[in-house]
Amino acid sequence: MKKGLEIQGGTKKGHKIKTPRGIRPTRALLKRSLFDRLGGWIVGVRMMELYAGSGAVGLEALSRGASSVVFVEASRQVALTIKENIKKLGFSDRAKVINARAEKALREFIANGEKFDFVFADPPYKLQQLEQLTELVADVIEDEGLFVLEMHKKTPAPITRRLKLWKEARIGDTILRFYIRDIPGDI
Repeated sequence: MKKGLEIQGGTKKGHKIKTPRGIRPTRALLKRSLFDRLGGWIVGVRMMELYAGSGAVGLEALSRGASSVVFVEASRQVALTIKENIKKLGFSDRAKVINARAEKALREFIANGEKFDFVFADPPYKLQQLEQLTELVADVIEDEGLFVLEMHKKTPAPITRRLKLWKEARIGDTILRFYIRDIPGDI
């Protein structure tokens, strides 16, 4: 395990979470930038974190008032670490971990008609199917939902027919791309 990451805001501010080796967690500066932009909008939202890794973004969202978070992580060992972090922070009643590939989990949510207000994805920077991923996410986003995609600054923004690129935030070599169907509430 790497050194722990710290929750930056909300009810669990200052608490550390375990970070498995071999993953690239969302940096503190990026998390802060994301949640500064989301502000109070995050309170009460139903969220999914794809390619969850340490689960740092979803755990931060829970600490800041998200009603629930589904973490999707392909690695069994990493998924177990997320479950451990959830339990340690006392979020077991508001969080669920799915050990599956992102595309498979999204197809199951689509088949079950499940929707989310907010989807965050931090896929491997070399992932080639970003358009396919974005189209699948479009089927699980509520009408006024938000999809945020973390990627390397040199990776072109995926083009999608059903979600539009609303804004971007570049922090170092990383860029957060915000996709919407409609302009969400107070962001």
